[in-house]
Amino acid sequence: MTKHDEPVHPVPQHYTAEESAFSGFTRGFRPLGEELNTATGNNLAAHTTLGGNVFSRVGNEVGLSDAVRVATQRQLDRVNGLAGNTDTMSDSVTNTWTNYKTTEDDHDRALRRALGEQI
Repeated sequence: MTKHDEPVHPVPQHYTAEESAFSGFTRGFRPLGEELNTATGNNLAAHTTLGGNVFSRVGNEVGLSDAVRVATQRQLDRVNGLAGNTDTMSDSVTNTWTNYKTTEDDHDRALRRALGEQI
């Protein structure tokens, strides 16, 4: 059998989505963003304002405090971005369900109208 002889998989004729799957995902995923913000606010944020002599005068002179401050701020920015992305993902899943339901309802009304039902 060559590649061109392989059977073509038929496109499913019926698909379905469950509201509980969409809402369950959102309920489970949305708190992750909040947890990330809380964790970074409690742990990383304090290190973005380190004083110059926190690692002694020598640490200040060689730039250790500045390096830690900059690296920590970069980490904080990235984690906050990730937290924002989790919120966006949750919103997208919620919107996908809403759009799916609207499309299905519109399709159902159109079919009933085509069959002559009063809507």
